[in-house]
Amino acid sequence: MPSLTRQTRALVAIAAGSFLAIVLAYLLAPADRRALVAGVSWTWAMVYAIACCAVAARRDPSPDQRRAWVWIGAGCVLFLAGQLVWSYYELIRRVMRPYPSLADVGFLGVYVCFLVAVTELVGAAPRRRFDYELLIDTVLVTLTAGALAYEFLLKPLFDLAGNLPSLLTSIGWSVGGIGVLWLILVELLRHTRVPLAAAGVVTALAVLCVTNVVYATAAMRGIFHSGGVLDLGWDAGLLLLAAAAAVAPAAPPTAEAGARTISGNAARIAALVIGLVGIGTVAIRSALSAEPDAGSAVLIALAVGIIGLRLVHSTRADRRYATLLENEVASQTRSLMDSLATTASAERNLRLLMDAVPDAIVVVDREGRILESNRPTRVMGALTGPAENRNIFEFLAADAAAVVREKLAATFHGEIQRFEIPFSRDDRTHGVAAALYAPIREGSGITRVLILARDITEQKRNESQFQQAEKLAAMGQLVSGVAHEINNPAAIISGFAQTLLLDELKPEHREMLQMMYDEATRIGRITSNLLAFARAGSTQRALVDMNDIARRTFALRSYHLSTLNIAVSLDLDPSEPKIWADASELQQVILNLLINAEQALVTVDGPRTIVVRTRADAGEARLEVADSGPGIPPEIRSKIFDPFFTTKPEGVGTGLGLSICYGIAREHGGRIWVESEPGQGARFAVTLPRDPREESRPEPTVPPHVAAAGGDLTVLVVDDEIALRNALLRFLARRGIRGEGASDGAEALRVLQQRNFDVIISDVRMPGMSGREFLERLGRDRPDLVPRVVLSTGDTFAPDTAALLKESGVPTVTKPFDFAMLERVLREVATRAAAGRPKASG
Repeated sequence: MPSLTRQTRALVAIAAGSFLAIVLAYLLAPADRRALVAGVSWTWAMVYAIACCAVAARRDPSPDQRRAWVWIGAGCVLFLAGQLVWSYYELIRRVMRPYPSLADVGFLGVYVCFLVAVTELVGAAPRRRFDYELLIDTVLVTLTAGALAYEFLLKPLFDLAGNLPSLLTSIGWSVGGIGVLWLILVELLRHTRVPLAAAGVVTALAVLCVTNVVYATAAMRGIFHSGGVLDLGWDAGLLLLAAAAAVAPAAPPTAEAGARTISGNAARIAALVIGLVGIGTVAIRSALSAEPDAGSAVLIALAVGIIGLRLVHSTRADRRYATLLENEVASQTRSLMDSLATTASAERNLRLLMDAVPDAIVVVDREGRILESNRPTRVMGALTGPAENRNIFEFLAADAAAVVREKLAATFHGEIQRFEIPFSRDDRTHGVAAALYAPIREGSGITRVLILARDITEQKRNESQFQQAEKLAAMGQLVSGVAHEINNPAAIISGFAQTLLLDELKPEHREMLQMMYDEATRIGRITSNLLAFARAGSTQRALVDMNDIARRTFALRSYHLSTLNIAVSLDLDPSEPKIWADASELQQVILNLLINAEQALVTVDGPRTIVVRTRADAGEARLEVADSGPGIPPEIRSKIFDPFFTTKPEGVGTGLGLSICYGIAREHGGRIWVESEPGQGARFAVTLPRDPREESRPEPTVPPHVAAAGGDLTVLVVDDEIALRNALLRFLARRGIRGEGASDGAEALRVLQQRNFDVIISDVRMPGMSGREFLERLGRDRPDLVPRVVLSTGDTFAPDTAALLKESGVPTVTKPFDFAMLERVLREVATRAAAGRPKASG
């Protein structure tokens, strides 16, 4: 029901207050003054009812309702006209009003207005479809009304034997009131629902009509006196009509608008009850009467027959309705079962579809409680039981939970969120998930959130390894250039030092030159180790020396570790074990374990030691890196190989080093674990299977010692570094070997057109014609000279250089040169070339 306006509440309050004031006036007024009170009360009640009807006729939104209020207002005006005539006789002339009089004309005209108003008020309500039950109820109500009017009104009026005008007037009063009441009940029967607002008007009209019927009998008998209960009945009806008129504009006009209604079924029950009670009353009255009345008997008989017909029809109708209801229930049950089966099938298909998706699908509420999930959710979280009713925040650390709460709140505001978040599994392992949060809308609100989560732990590990490989590749390019620039000066210093060491020198001078030579050689080893680590090379595995990789990796960190007062000892297997592995990945494992040990040792003040140990048997090789650091607490020991797990401060560690080691060990068919006790350091162990294959990487062939060949030896030195050429030529000259230099391959070809040489030593990388192009030209133009070629390089790990050395098969020397070794290689090549064909003369 809509709320009433202030004006409507005021009008209703005035009507209620007026009725209370009238009741008090009747109770308190002296008996001789009650006629005056009745006249004033009537007049006020009618004037107020007319005013409220005028307001309703103007403001009611329904045209039918406005017309009804016009007719009701017109009836009130006629009632007021009759009352004024009545008051003229009683208050001005102070005589008993004649019966009938002009006042009765106004009073009787009220019925016509009320009949039309009832039709207009109820007519807008939905009507019942015509059936025999409606016809029987209408006839029953009509017959009951006629029987009551005949028994209690008409027959007593005829028995009084008054004058004809009085008789007709009383009949008019009685029949009019009964007619209005009959029409009200019939209209209620004809409509399925009647708005409660119209019911209030109908109630007011019924009160007025009942009062009029009682007045007709009292007036005919001459026992009516003003100021009695009948006057209060008229006042109540008129004020009730005024209140209904005040409320009408604010009430929904029809039952369909949501108003409270009176059901047609209630009217049908009321009709049957009225019929039974009314006919029963007539029958009792007739039985108690001294003189039986044939008319009453006929009416009673007809009414009993109609009631019986009504009951028989109701019984048959109930049976039909029961059969229809059973059929409908059976049909609805079958439909419900079919719907349930369809729903179950759809739910099963949806569940199969959700379980087929490789990603986790979760539905959560505002608190993060899991409402639904699929099978991959249990796999992703390593759950031992169902995920439902658990909370997603159980799988998150405190900092990650704060981020997820923010994302979840934003999703409940309608936003779609995409982000990556670390999580924990029930088996205490850790991972990283890529999550998508999407709102689930129900109507105009968001009640749940759909979460799609993908475990990207392995992807993150691979990305990290790929990034590491990219960094190493970039480092390889940088180190390659740097090595070329460093190795050439180192080779020059080493060359001149070795040349001067051939002279007779003072001991202190020889010591300084030997130191220069040693440091230049050290530079070569450093650049060689850097190149070996930075050159990721191919991912093909080969038979590698574990001890050699351990030495090279240690050499990269040795100086840095010494600055931190960390002593490192190498306990390497004397059998020099070889395994089938990727050398760069194995070196990365050792380097990561060394760095991990270093970061643990810097947190302690006592002795800092690291032991790198290798051992091997027939089945597997074992690498150990042990430190004397603080050890690893038991509660985190199972998590240290998880990606992104770290106990180091922000910016110190990424949490990927040990995870990468774990992945490399697993990819090689091995395993990695840690043994540690708090305060007693940690020992990481890696075991890798040994492959029975004998194939190995091409190893640089160390030429056997060859005694200095007799006779002159001529050498062509091809290198773009002038100082390096000069250093080498001077050394060769001191050793009795004639040499000549060329700056690139093109110049060397021109020199070779003029004369031949026993040995040609050529750099691989040179501006102009490189060593590869020079070798290819010799292969086309002078194939007899190819066996005399020796290649020199500072970077044997570069892919193009390694490919050239493997394809050509020619001897190789590495910068900075060991001139003694170089001389042996030159004489060996010259000896082989001389054995293959006569030595060419200069």
